[in-house]
Amino acid sequence: MQTSRPDTSDAPDARAPRPGAPAPPAKPKGSAGIGSIFILAFLVILVPGVTAYALLRLAGLAIGPAGLLGLLVMFICLGLYPSLLQRLGWVRRRTRRPR
Repeated sequence: MQTSRPDTSDAPDARAPRPGAPAPPAKPKGSAGIGSIFILAFLVILVPGVTAYALLRLAGLAIGPAGLLGLLVMFICLGLYPSLLQRLGWVRRRTRRPR
């Protein structure tokens, strides 16, 4: 026994973009994904801090000062990270608002 289905030929497709909705920005092929940005953060922020800590410990500095200096290196690298993302073109620069 067949059941009758309503005619859906005139029904709008739910997946089709609406005329008034803005289209999502097209990413060029080969652009950086979110995983690449996290790997770069790991390499730019964490690795230099841990390396500075390890080198200072090997040089004979106590664990407290070596840890604080390693943390300072991480904070400095954290401050430079956004400008690195902009230079690589992974993040757009902010537009300045006219005063």
